[in-house]
Amino acid sequence: MMFGYRADEIRETLSIFEQREQGNYESSAPSKPLKQQPVMGSYTVDIAVIGAGISGIAAAKFYLDIHPACKLILLEKDDSVGGVWNSRRVFDTFYTQTPFGEWEFSDMPMTRPPEGIYMETFKAKYTSQYLEHYIDKQEWNGQTLRDRVMFGFHVSSVIKEHGRWTISTKSTAGATTMVQASKVIVASGLTSLANMPTLPGQETFQNPIIHQKDFGSSKVLSSDKVQNITVLGGAKSAADLVFDSVTAGKTVTWIIRAKGTGPGVLVSVASSLSPRAIYLLATTRIMATLSPSLFNSNSWWNRFLQHTKLGRKQLAKVWADIHKSVVDMPKFDERDTDALERGFDKLKPHTPIFWQNQGAGLVNRPDFWDTIAKNVRVYVADINELQRGVIKLNNGQEVIADAILCGTGWVPSLNFFDKDLLSKLGIPQPVDDLPLDQARMWDSLQKDADREVLERFPILANPPQHYHAPATHTPYRLYNGIGPLEDNTIAFVGHVLVTNYFHLAESQAIWATAFLDGKINLPPLEQRRKEVALFVAWCRRRYLSNGDRGHWMSAEQTVYFDRLFQGLGGIAGGVEATATYPFEFAKTRVQLRTQSGASAASNPFVVVGQVLRNEGVRALYKGCSSLVVGSIAKDGVRFVAFDAIKKSFADPETGAMSPLRNLLAGMCTGVVASTFAVTPTERIKTALIDDARTSKKFKSSFHASRVIYQDHGLLGLYHGYAGTTLKQAGATAFRMGTYNILKDFEQSRDIAQSTFTNFANGAIAGTVTTYATQPFDTIKTRSQSAKGASTVVAFRSILSDHGVRGFWRGTTMRLGRTVFSGGILFTVYEQVAAVLRPALQ
Repeated sequence: MMFGYRADEIRETLSIFEQREQGNYESSAPSKPLKQQPVMGSYTVDIAVIGAGISGIAAAKFYLDIHPACKLILLEKDDSVGGVWNSRRVFDTFYTQTPFGEWEFSDMPMTRPPEGIYMETFKAKYTSQYLEHYIDKQEWNGQTLRDRVMFGFHVSSVIKEHGRWTISTKSTAGATTMVQASKVIVASGLTSLANMPTLPGQETFQNPIIHQKDFGSSKVLSSDKVQNITVLGGAKSAADLVFDSVTAGKTVTWIIRAKGTGPGVLVSVASSLSPRAIYLLATTRIMATLSPSLFNSNSWWNRFLQHTKLGRKQLAKVWADIHKSVVDMPKFDERDTDALERGFDKLKPHTPIFWQNQGAGLVNRPDFWDTIAKNVRVYVADINELQRGVIKLNNGQEVIADAILCGTGWVPSLNFFDKDLLSKLGIPQPVDDLPLDQARMWDSLQKDADREVLERFPILANPPQHYHAPATHTPYRLYNGIGPLEDNTIAFVGHVLVTNYFHLAESQAIWATAFLDGKINLPPLEQRRKEVALFVAWCRRRYLSNGDRGHWMSAEQTVYFDRLFQGLGGIAGGVEATATYPFEFAKTRVQLRTQSGASAASNPFVVVGQVLRNEGVRALYKGCSSLVVGSIAKDGVRFVAFDAIKKSFADPETGAMSPLRNLLAGMCTGVVASTFAVTPTERIKTALIDDARTSKKFKSSFHASRVIYQDHGLLGLYHGYAGTTLKQAGATAFRMGTYNILKDFEQSRDIAQSTFTNFANGAIAGTVTTYATQPFDTIKTRSQSAKGASTVVAFRSILSDHGVRGFWRGTTMRLGRTVFSGGILFTVYEQVAAVLRPALQ
């Protein structure tokens, strides 16, 4: 059972995913016109979802997958779906922060946008179109998801009486509708309610004051009456407003509060790494270990980083390198005199990127910094007063403004609950509204939790000097960021801040559905309170001002998802290699020949789902121990042999290594690694995975090796030797060769070698290696199935089953390991080499 669901419930859900995997998606106009339903009176439903943004759509969709016959409605105050991504709120310079291919639901890929792509990030309007199509394609019992959305209905109050929820709504036409529901999912999100600043004298200003939420539907940039625009705020949303206004030909002033956290950390996508590489690096478990996180496992690696001086020193160095690479690109202090006179240097972040006290975002335009430096006046000051068409600052400056645009953030969109429910549910409310007994209880728990956080993460004890505004609201106190501590009939999704909201939405939807169905074995209430207090204490220490709300997890996305899925059997436990093993498993399954009549899923989530359904959680880890042992042996042989072999290939006179010599040295190293480490361990791993779906005769890695030896002799452990050796020779050649070519190129141009460049070079080498050697990996997998086959037979069977493209089956899943293992391996290698080199000379 998964989360306590019956196998037939899960089977029905997974079959939907499998069927959709065969479909195609095209970006064009919505298949159905938007409409507001002329409804009034009252409704009784099984479950109501408040908000039809990304999280609301995912929550409704998964709940219906599990309960297809239930009565479900979505309440959406706008006239289109998407929340911050709806068609009314997007504008021309509003781009995604996540690269194409990663910003979508797992069961329906997005077609590549025909234009508006920069470094793989793309215009927000294509997300709007995608979401509109998505709700048209989801159907249960003849009703699509769109059919269940009530557009134009603003939720005014939510109360609970006699065990049922009553939701009062008002339509745009003014009609009141009451919805009675047994369960509620609140997906109103973090970007629904604008944080509009109260500006002294604004009633006399007489010109438009517009929040970023309404900017996309306004005519401010096309108005001839508006020439001078002032933008308030220091975060990414304010930067978008500034750039859009400048490119529209307006005269722009950018004001950032003096009494605030300062300008945001804006990362240029036009860096040495692509946005996809940046995103993939940022969302790996190895990057999560670089953040002192509650969700990380208690592995030797995490203990080393957090509890040793050397580890903390290395951690600080990595983040210092990252911060330097980010703040160096805009050249804040190197601009001409005019740019500095306009205050361009004031956009330099006040605190290091590690702490994210001021938040961070991607700059999606190649000319962003140059455009700002040449055209925008920047003030870091507070507003004393507004007069007619004029802003007076506390530094004595006066700014002429025909319009004020506010990129000033958001406030919790939970004002439809009364203060008693806010307290009971554990969601933000004004600090003074919290009952005294609860305030005392949480204060006591927070003090104990704070001590524990500092014991576990000493690095958080000494943050840099920074602005920290006093908290006006209580933090979120939800279990796993979703469930109230004392009510399992309501869940909150999309109320934590991570990097990818599509991934967040799908993960939280699964957990929230299980929570509402009572399928999760929750710890006792007192333990849950302590866990929540610990998370809030950690969040405040880790993210400073942004952590006060108890919902910020920008560096913890992947390990947070692991936490949600621990109910599946502890997928997140153990060492990082073990945590990623299900994707290695899925890759191997995809490459093995399917049984007669069976479909061959290529989506890794579908493969994993099929295995969970039919074979159980433990089947996902068949062969894991063999992979771990093999990885240790392989990388040991690889690095020791490569340094020795490289000397043999070096130019005898100069000692230099040309690109060709690097590749040849890598190939020879791959042959050595394949012979002494890789082939036997890969043979055992693949045989275990294949056996798990057929005869199930192998009990363990040791038992499998013994049976293979008894049946086939020593040569049985070397089935697939040719494919494995070709793969290893090619992989080592491309990986070691590419890395050394990149390193030599950088050194020839005096680019400093740092932990960041080592990791980046290793990751790039891993990507090149995967695509170049995937055919050998696929042949090797076929050869090493439980029955074994020759390389020629394996080659023919792949060609017969899938054609030429079949040789690249499993590429995406293999990338999930090789890209980041490349970064990790070379980073560690350079650190170890730096320590050992002086002793060996």
